[in-house]
Amino acid sequence: SDIEEALKRITAHQGVMGVAVFDDTGKLARYSLPQELAEKYGEKIFMLQSIARTAVRDVDPQNDLMYFRIDTKRFEILVAPFWGEVKYGVTGAIKEKGYTLFVLQRKPGQT
Repeated sequence: SDIEEALKRITAHQGVMGVAVFDDTGKLARYSLPQELAEKYGEKIFMLQSIARTAVRDVDPQNDLMYFRIDTKRFEILVAPFWGEVKYGVTGAIKEKGYTLFVLQRKPGQT
């Protein structure tokens, strides 16, 4: 699938330790990291993205969080949420499910 191809391309980059995808409820959907690590990081990242999105929208309700990066001593964590879109059709409004992609990568020089 397109998603699997994209995940393979991301994980092929130098320094990338793995990726994880969470659904809009915070449940782990796909991952290339060890499951325990993906769940541990994912739980915290899911909370952080909610706080960050609220901050952005409180300042400007027309704006939204698109991406953020967490820079630590050893790693970079890249987070890209997709909130889902509301589509209108003949039968009414349908909201697509959202998801969050996060990438854990080593900083240069770290092992």
